[in-house]
Amino acid sequence: MVKASRSKKRDTMTAQTQTTWHHLSSDWINWADRLAPAAEKINRHMIEAADLEGLARLRAAAPLDVLDLASGVGEPAFSFARALGDAGGHVTASDIVPEMCDGLSARAVEESITNISVIPADMEKLPFSDQSFDVVSCRFGVMFCTDPDQALCEAHRVLRSGGRAVYMVWAPMVDNPLFAAMDAVLGNILGVGFESAGLDPFAFGHPDKSMMRLEDAGFTDIAATTHSPAGRIPEKVAFWKPQMDMLFGNVLRTASDMDRGAIDAAMFETLSPYIENGHFQVPICFHVLSAKRA
Repeated sequence: MVKASRSKKRDTMTAQTQTTWHHLSSDWINWADRLAPAAEKINRHMIEAADLEGLARLRAAAPLDVLDLASGVGEPAFSFARALGDAGGHVTASDIVPEMCDGLSARAVEESITNISVIPADMEKLPFSDQSFDVVSCRFGVMFCTDPDQALCEAHRVLRSGGRAVYMVWAPMVDNPLFAAMDAVLGNILGVGFESAGLDPFAFGHPDKSMMRLEDAGFTDIAATTHSPAGRIPEKVAFWKPQMDMLFGNVLRTASDMDRGAIDAAMFETLSPYIENGHFQVPICFHVLSAKRA
């Protein structure tokens, strides 16, 4: 009875999560093409951590199979597909939100990416057989699961022996001034922030604890690297809008023009200490976690 109650609670929470991202899917589709160049730059850290060349040697040059989780509308699935293209590998992109998958499929056609298939999937209950993939990747997604540790166990289950899991996760908010500014400004003006929206982007922010979670899921050869790039964006560009829309778009759509103007003004003021020579140089900080199935 207790187990059934827990399962029902989990299903309810998962449905709520799916609804949240469903309402944000149009924002992700809207920004996808414009953010693609920046996405490619950070995706390379995941591709390096996956060690595709090493896996190819392990598989005697057989084409590799990659499963990308929480793919949104294409990242990092597209980067992995391009990296595998010449070797004939294949990427299965997945997301819990069917609308995201539809947007991803349309973009793949537009980009002429043919070595990719798309399937709606809950990363906590993957619809794949044991040991089906050489790589499991997930960029900024596992922290939003109802049960992230179950998602890690599922990734371990579907990996082949010697295969690698690679996760890109946000460092704590204190190391990400853009998110700290968003949380404070939206809280002051609209009364909403990460906690009230039920979002915790920083749940894997401490690498030592996150590596222990991977170990508990059965992984070995666990490593973490930290990256803190800072773009150089003209100060007239409201560069916070993409992330703000993709996390809070459902709230912003109901905000008044006056509130939206106040948000932009407050974001500029809050982040103005990072302006140098007429450009914003605001760092972001994330970790790349990698691990192997023995």
